Amino acid sequence: MSNARGWLILLLLGASATVSVGDQPIMNMMPRWDGGWGVQGSFEHRHNPRLLDGRDTVNPDLSEDVFLFHLEGVYTWTKEYRMTLKIPFLLDAERETPVDPEQPLGETTTQRDSGIGDATLSFPLKKYFNEDGRSGSWSLVPQVRIPLDHEDDEFEFFDGAWGNGVAFGYEVETAKTFFAAGTDFWTFYGDWPNEVHLHLDAGLNFLDRGQALIESDFLGESDGSRTIMAGPAIYWRFTDVMHSRLEYKQALYDDQGDGRRSVDHGDTSMVKVGLGFVF
Repeated sequence: MSNARGWLILLLLGASATVSVGDQPIMNMMPRWDGGWGVQGSFEHRHNPRLLDGRDTVNPDLSEDVFLFHLEGVYTWTKEYRMTLKIPFLLDAERETPVDPEQPLGETTTQRDSGIGDATLSFPLKKYFNEDGRSGSWSLVPQVRIPLDHEDDEFEFFDGAWGNGVAFGYEVETAKTFFAAGTDFWTFYGDWPNEVHLHLDAGLNFLDRGQALIESDFLGESDGSRTIMAGPAIYWRFTDVMHSRLEYKQALYDDQGDGRRSVDHGDTSMVKVGLGFVF
């Protein structure tokens, strides 16, 4: 496959459709050969059961539900150099919120949002290694966040801001075990806090086509907000072409900080299921 065709594939993905932290298509694994490409789609549901002010619950009865679809594409010039494009779609988001933020137990209203989200364009650079009984890679990933939804409604789920990021990663596996760790740093333009993401994944390989993991994520923002989430994930390869992934995470610690969104919904639980195809 030519380089021009690789660019065309991702441009078509963006034209036709245009964030577990650190995840890359396809299921973080494929393709690893020259001229390989793939596309992945996943559905995600997030439930935030209560309204928080910092770490304190100010209304336990006001919840938020978010339904997302993620469209992601990848093209590899060589296994060490690739490009990815990730575009989220907000299928539906509904939140119960106070009419007066200063009166969280007073009169409430329901707000909704939907539409295209902020695209992420990345250029992963990987250094692979093979040693006796184990193999893995180091990663350096320059990234750009591209806002695609320019509406300015009362409820905006996505930031809608340009951003620059860089990620670093390490992963290693044997015939039976897998381990990965990484971090992302993001700087956004305008009145948006900077972010740092940390992730740690560990688990077992089984039946020569499956993987069972425990994953943990940390998200910190420069306005003081901190969130830690963790939970299980299952990867399964149906064929060399078709791959799947199911994951669940629950917030173990949630502090909304003291920034512009210090009163917000939190204590998130998240379920995500995806299907990817690689060629």
